[in-house]
Amino acid sequence: MKQLTIDLPDALAELPTQEQVLFVRAGLYEAGQARIRQLEAEVAEANAEIARFETRYGAPFARFQAALLPGLDTLQAHQDYNDWFFWESVLAEKQSLLAKVQRIRVG
Repeated sequence: MKQLTIDLPDALAELPTQEQVLFVRAGLYEAGQARIRQLEAEVAEANAEIARFETRYGAPFARFQAALLPGLDTLQAHQDYNDWFFWESVLAEKQSLLAKVQRIRVG
């Protein structure tokens, strides 16, 4: 386990050590839950953006990229490709991070 040194506010530092530990653990737990909610919202946003492109082109990204994009020689199609690629990347990154954060156990 990695150790971290933190500066405690004076009021918290005056508490008995066991109370300090409980306070910090509870804070880490709440911070973890807040981060999970934030990441879930970011995953939902990315999914919504991806669904918008899938609806527009009637295909998932891999099919659009491989089969549809080469036949669509328009500026809009290429802009959509860039935006869609961005949201696919965001989704993968946020899902990975969410899985890691959900494995953290504060205790």
